Amino acid sequence: MCIQLFIMYGKLKENKLNKLAVTALAVLMLALGNVPGLAQTPTTTLADNVPALLVQANQAYSAEDYPLLRSTLQRLHQMRPYNSEYMYRLVLAYALLDQKRLAYDLMLRMQQQGLAYDFTLSDDSKNIRGTEVFDYVNDLMKLAAEPMGEVETMFTLPADVVMPETITWDESRQKFLVGTAAEGQVLAVDMQGEVEELIRADNENGMWAVLDILVDGARNRLWVSSAAIPAFRNFSTPDQGRSALFEFELETLELLRRYPVPVDGRPHVLGNMIMNADGDIFIADRALPIIYSKPAGEQKLKAVFASQEMVSLRGIALQPDGRIMYIADREMGITVVDFAQKKAAQLTGPETLNLGGIAGMYLWNNNLVIIQNGISPQRVFRLGLDASGTRIEAVRPLAVAQPEFDFPSFGVLKGEDLVYFASSHFTDETGQNKPVTVLRTGVDSNEDLLSAEMLLYLEKEKQAEAQKKEEGKE
Repeated sequence: MCIQLFIMYGKLKENKLNKLAVTALAVLMLALGNVPGLAQTPTTTLADNVPALLVQANQAYSAEDYPLLRSTLQRLHQMRPYNSEYMYRLVLAYALLDQKRLAYDLMLRMQQQGLAYDFTLSDDSKNIRGTEVFDYVNDLMKLAAEPMGEVETMFTLPADVVMPETITWDESRQKFLVGTAAEGQVLAVDMQGEVEELIRADNENGMWAVLDILVDGARNRLWVSSAAIPAFRNFSTPDQGRSALFEFELETLELLRRYPVPVDGRPHVLGNMIMNADGDIFIADRALPIIYSKPAGEQKLKAVFASQEMVSLRGIALQPDGRIMYIADREMGITVVDFAQKKAAQLTGPETLNLGGIAGMYLWNNNLVIIQNGISPQRVFRLGLDASGTRIEAVRPLAVAQPEFDFPSFGVLKGEDLVYFASSHFTDETGQNKPVTVLRTGVDSNEDLLSAEMLLYLEKEKQAEAQKKEEGKE
């Protein structure tokens, strides 16, 4: 990974297949025989970037050039290993070429990552169906779409709260603060969902869409990251790409200062924020893979981290001592930045863990709590870190495929609970935005959730019992 540190600043539970099941699957795969291997790489030169590869893949599919389709999807999977949609389409490419062994191997890896797909829904999978291997793994993947864990509705925001994008807790008001992208508002919301507007973007304060809110009660400060994006109702094309951090007095809501991103001729969207014990703020840029800092007592934003390999930054978290920062990228997983040792690397963990599609990410008792909405199924996971904070030792699903989930996005840790949005207006293409519900999920849960293999076993036992009763009636 090509990572550059500009300024070193400042002080599943896995879905494990039963060993016998793995052995049986391996035997079955070998027993299939006459499985074609990888064909020769097409003479067509593959593109070297994701957008061009997607175009190339679509063209290959339309032309029924399946070897080229497979090669482009293999390259996409190599470049974006956590993208479950690329994995799904690669399985279908293998199926179109009747490459059963390759298709089953990738399906098995997807199942071990807890991904939920039903390959029988695509006609392109017909060449790999009708075997015990396919039925077994596909049934497990369908079960991954069943709800697991627990959620509780806290409240539902009024229908006129459009595009809520951030939520935090204000101890001084004993209310949640919600930021909206459409109106550029900061709203105070009580436990019953009653809303009071505190701040609204206007010509006087110069704000745009509100993307994150940070409360610093100890210093009587309210921080807001804001950007000129098309979702903002008063968006003006000349403003596009402008972004800034806004400092308000927490009690009076007086605007104290505005900290724009340094002018560099490129678009910026300041998003998720975190603060260390000294009051230094770190902000992820969603438009470019850059982390900015606003050191306490200083009047300018500074770039402290950038990566040529990262794509779309979202959640950001910090160890209490400020030494280690975690940065979530929707495509590339989680990067660990060690400020003390001046180095950065990918957060490592079980091979069966898929870290794609992360939106919110929060640190709790040396665990990272993540909200994954760019993955199937959408889910909330708790990742237990080792003593160094640089490796995942344990994985526990907290809420998976819940009926309320419709692109769950960002939240806030309040005590032992994650309070978060169940849905996002950003994904509603109909324009008929439904009111957003705020959910609560306990992050301290130690309840064992049944693996997909056990669920499948219990379901088959239930079906066999029902069939036996029916035969008894006859």
